[in-house]
Amino acid sequence: MSMSQTARGKRHPEEMSFTESINHRGHVVLEQLVTLAATAHTLLGPSERYKFINDEASGDSVMVCSSFRLLENLDLTCSVGQLLSETVLAQQKVFHSGSGSLLFLAGAWSRAALECLHQGITIPHVLSAMSEGLDVCVQVCRDRAVPIEDVLHQGVVQKWSVSKPHSEAPPSFNGHPFPKSCPVSEHRANVRPLAQPPCQHNSKAVKAARGKIKLTHSRHFTSNETSDSEGPTQRSVSQLNHSKNTELDSLALAVSHGCNKAMDLVLQASRIQSRINGQGDSHKMFDVNKLVTCPLPGLPEDHACALSGYVVLLSAEQASVVSHLKDKSVRIVLLNGDLNEKYRHLGFSNPAAVQHVTDTLDVHGVSQEQMWVNGALAILLKYAVGVVLVNGVASEQLTDHCWRHNILVIERVKPAVLSDFAQATGAIPVSYITQVNRRCVGSGVRLQVWREYLSGRGAESTAVTVTAEKTALVTAAITSSVQGKLQSLEDQFWGCAHRLHHALKDGRVLPGGGVVEMHCIHALQKRIENTGNRTKDECRGKPYVGRVLQLMVDGLMDYVSTLLCNSGQLSTKADAWTKIHEQLKDLKGDPDPCVNVLGLDVNDGLCSDSSSKMESVYDNVTVKVEAWRRALDLVFLLLQTDAEIITGFDAEKKDIQSNSFVFL
Repeated sequence: MSMSQTARGKRHPEEMSFTESINHRGHVVLEQLVTLAATAHTLLGPSERYKFINDEASGDSVMVCSSFRLLENLDLTCSVGQLLSETVLAQQKVFHSGSGSLLFLAGAWSRAALECLHQGITIPHVLSAMSEGLDVCVQVCRDRAVPIEDVLHQGVVQKWSVSKPHSEAPPSFNGHPFPKSCPVSEHRANVRPLAQPPCQHNSKAVKAARGKIKLTHSRHFTSNETSDSEGPTQRSVSQLNHSKNTELDSLALAVSHGCNKAMDLVLQASRIQSRINGQGDSHKMFDVNKLVTCPLPGLPEDHACALSGYVVLLSAEQASVVSHLKDKSVRIVLLNGDLNEKYRHLGFSNPAAVQHVTDTLDVHGVSQEQMWVNGALAILLKYAVGVVLVNGVASEQLTDHCWRHNILVIERVKPAVLSDFAQATGAIPVSYITQVNRRCVGSGVRLQVWREYLSGRGAESTAVTVTAEKTALVTAAITSSVQGKLQSLEDQFWGCAHRLHHALKDGRVLPGGGVVEMHCIHALQKRIENTGNRTKDECRGKPYVGRVLQLMVDGLMDYVSTLLCNSGQLSTKADAWTKIHEQLKDLKGDPDPCVNVLGLDVNDGLCSDSSSKMESVYDNVTVKVEAWRRALDLVFLLLQTDAEIITGFDAEKKDIQSNSFVFL
C-alpha cells in the first residue's frame, strides 16, 4: 500500500493536506531543488562574489561568499530546502570543501532527472542509468589521479605572500603588538586556468582577448606582473622577497585555489607543528586536528599569523586573572560538558515523579545552585587549580567567584583542544566538577597576554595564549578590519587546511578547474557511443541509458561552462560551450591526462614561453567523489518521493487555496 493510499483513509481536512502520485509532466521537489541550486551559480569557481542576506523582520544582515553559508543563513522552510541544507552541511562538516560543486551538480542532475520524466523514462531506469554514469565518473577520477609525489617534486618557483621570509621561531610575547614576521600580504601566482599537470608545454594555447577581465584572486589564474596601480614600495617587496620553496609549499600552492593568504597561514602553522614534533624544516607533519582559529575583529588582514598554543579572546575581567598568573606554572582542569548545576551528561535519565525530602531546616536561605557553586569553588581551591577549560558553557555565578580567586574559566573550548591539553598536562577530562580529584588535575600550563586592543564597539578585549610544554596546538589568528568578513576569512583558512590535509591523506590529487569533469564528459560520451552500438538483446534491460547519460553530460558541461564564465575567460555560456566542444574534439585524439584541456592563455593575449613556470590547480580525490555521490543521492531521494504530507493545515484561512498543493 502506498503512502497516498494509507493517508487517504485517515485524512482530516482541518488538520492536514497532502499531495499524491507522480505527475509525469513535472516533479515539484526536483523543480524546487533546481531553483535553490541556481541561487549559488555565481559562487562556483575562482571569483566568488559576496552576497548580502537581509532579514526584513529583524533588520539583521549577513555577508556570505560560499554555498554553505548561503544555505545556512536562508530561511528554508520547505522540505527540499531542509534536505539540501543538511546534505551540504554534512559535506562541509567533514571536508570543509566541495559544497559549491555539490550544490551545482545537485541542481544540474535534478534538471536531468526532470527531463527524463518529461521524455517518459521511468524512475527505475533513471536511477539505474544515472548510477552507471556516476560509476563512470568515479572511474575517471581513479584513472586521472596524480600522486602527490609528482606535485611535491615539481620544483615550483613561487613568490609566496610574505613581506619577509618566514621566521622559524614562534612569535614572542614581549609586548610588541605583532611580530614582524607575522604580517601576510598576498602576491599573485601565475596559474593557468583549467590546466593539467605540466607534463608538456602546450604550444597551441589560445590567445585571450585583449579586453578580458583580470582577476587577481582567481584560483585558476592570476598574473605575476605587478599592476601599475601598485605603489613602488609594494613592487619592490614583490621583487625582492621570496619564501623558502619546499615540497609542502608546492602541494599547498596546488590546492590553495587562489586563497594564498589563507594557505600561507596554514603553512606557518605547519612549520610550527613540525618544529614541535622535531621535524626541522621538512614540516611534512601536518595535523589539522591540532589547529584552532581565533578571530580578531578590528585589525588589518595583514596582521594574521600563526601562534603556538591556544589563543583565546577574553574580557577585561578575565584578563586580570592572566596578569596575576603570568610567568607561573598553573594547574588545569578539563570539563567535557557544561559547568553548571543543571547540566547532565548525554543519555542521563532523570527519574520522573521523584521528590527529595530532608529533615533539616534551611535557616540560611541558601539555594541549591548556591550550594553547588560553593562546593565547586571549594574543589578548585582545594587542588590549587588556575585554569578551567570547559567544552560547553559555564555558570556566570561560578565564573565571577573564580576570577575573584584568580581562577581563569574558559568556555566553549573544542574537544580537540581538551584532548591536546589532556596529553600535554596529564589532566583527565571529566563530565562534572564534583568528579575532580587529584589525579584529574593537570599541571605545567602557562598563561601570557599576547595583545590588548579595543573592539569595534569600544569594549576592551585581550588575546591570551594558553600553552603547555608538550602541547602541539597551533592557533591561527584571523584578522580583518571588517567584522562581517571574518567568517569568510575563517572559512577560507579551514578550507585550505583541510584540502592540504586530505591531499596528504589520500596521497593523490586530481587536476582541478574543470579538467576532470572534461574527462568525465569524454568518458560518458564514449559510453553513449558504445550503448548505441549494442544489439537489441543487449539493450533490452537498459533501453534508456544513452539518453540519460547524455543529460548527465549536459549537466557537467554546464558546470565547466559556468567555471569558464565565472573566471572571466569567456563572457557567455554559448562561447563556453563552443570552446568545450572544440576541446572535446582534441581530447578524442589524445585523451592523455597531461593534455592541457581548456588551457587558455592568461598573459594579455601573449603566449607564454617554455621558461615560464605555469602552476596547476588540483582538487582532492575523496572530496570531489563524495560531493558527486551526495549530490546524486539527494536527487535519487527526491526522485523517489511520491507524496508530501503537510500537517497543521488550517482550512479556515482564506489565503491558503487548495491549488497551493500540487502533485509531486
